[in-house]
Amino acid sequence: MIDYTPCNDKDYHQIFIHEAKELIEIFRNEIVELHHFGNNAVKDIPGNMTIDILPIVKSLSQVSLFVDKMEALGYKEMDAQLFTDDECRLFVAKKHQLTYYVTMIERSNHEAISRKLALRDYLRAHKAERLAYAKYKMKQAVQNRNDYKMYKHFTSDYILNLEKKALQWYRSQSR
Repeated sequence: MIDYTPCNDKDYHQIFIHEAKELIEIFRNEIVELHHFGNNAVKDIPGNMTIDILPIVKSLSQVSLFVDKMEALGYKEMDAQLFTDDECRLFVAKKHQLTYYVTMIERSNHEAISRKLALRDYLRAHKAERLAYAKYKMKQAVQNRNDYKMYKHFTSDYILNLEKKALQWYRSQSR
């Protein structure tokens, strides 16, 4: 079942900050940047009870040293290839009625980092696009409430086109 709730029902930013502190305690200096991305990182977009966290790490190979500590926090490492084409390490936890996705990317993988952050930053900067995106996602969530496969089918082309536009904009901002 697809459940979208208005972002203001939960303070997703504060939830992110709390979890980010936990990750910093575990990884210390291995994390060089930490980002909140995904729907709940953008104001005015309905959320889906998930928190997407993007730690940029010095080395993906070093992440193996911290798996036990992640498991102690309730995380399970998943096969990242099921979710993304990016070279990353993915940890998932269900806590406090939320699902946490921690996608770790090595700092040298600029392309993957840009793809993760471009849509978030684009939607934050472009209100009309943000509202259209929110409306489209809500419409698909209502129409396909009990069929996640159909929801993904109807939203994937829309999101891919928006991501292309966002990535072009994002790259132009860093010049």
